[in-house]
Amino acid sequence: MTDRRDLLVLVLGIQEEWAAAEVGKELDARGVAWIPLNVADFPLTMTLGAELTSDVDRWRGSVRSVEHELPLHEVTAVFYGRPTEFVMPPGLSGPELRFSRAQARVGLGGVLASLPARWVSHPSALADAAYKPWQLSLLKRAGLAVPPTLVTNDPDAVRGFAAAFGDVIVKPLAESVVYESGGEALVYTRRVAPDQLESLDGVELTAHLFQQWQPKRFEARVTAVGDRLFPVAIHAGSEKAQVDWRTDYDALGYEVIEVPDRVRAGIARYLELAGLAFSAFDFVISPDDGAWTCLEANAIGAWGWIAEECGLPIAAAIADELTKE
Repeated sequence: MTDRRDLLVLVLGIQEEWAAAEVGKELDARGVAWIPLNVADFPLTMTLGAELTSDVDRWRGSVRSVEHELPLHEVTAVFYGRPTEFVMPPGLSGPELRFSRAQARVGLGGVLASLPARWVSHPSALADAAYKPWQLSLLKRAGLAVPPTLVTNDPDAVRGFAAAFGDVIVKPLAESVVYESGGEALVYTRRVAPDQLESLDGVELTAHLFQQWQPKRFEARVTAVGDRLFPVAIHAGSEKAQVDWRTDYDALGYEVIEVPDRVRAGIARYLELAGLAFSAFDFVISPDDGAWTCLEANAIGAWGWIAEECGLPIAAAIADELTKE
């Protein structure tokens, strides 16, 4: 094992999460020091002390958790996993809670985001990529095909779109989790039946994303880490999974495949334009001509399950990206 004492990697997220743990194992194998931090621990069990003074050009100080102390000026790379929401002291009123979380996000988040380190990927790039309309336009600029798409809260616009493009689907523009009555539920992609076009109740209440339905031979998840691609065909074995494969994992089959050169070039261009070191791309492959159409690109997309299913060295690729010269 090579000792890389010159490197210190910060892993932002839940240490027990499979992906973060696997990246940690890969860093261990390279002799690279790494420290896991979950921002949810701030401020209850985590303290921040950062100074920017006239004699230095970067923040100095540390972030201390129960188990670790992170020297800010020694960080060489950051893996942005899946940090969770700040947990604030009990007893705060609604306004106090919103104010405290905003201060924590800008304070701790701002110090970490300013670190001159190699990021996989940087929070500002992740924030941009979370806007699906922005993301879809960038995918087109990168040379990838995307479905005809409508963003609207106008029912008449939906009817006009369906008249022009035939069958349509609707899916969330932002977070797909709804928290209600102490529980949570996922909002999946669904097809819009012809009789539903008559009423479209609720469309006027907020923005919705509608797309032309794409017939599929199969779908593909392409996990991109730097210039390395891990493409997997996802074969849906049920009617539910045909519309949104996340609804029926038990009905899915997986197959490692190749990516056409044009698609490979488009992915590389998208990552460059978006300033990302990682993204999970979802494609539909046409049953007619085998054309690849990109539905979306998730900059913090899950990859652990597909790495396990197909034996893909995605964690190793991320570790390689974090330890580049």
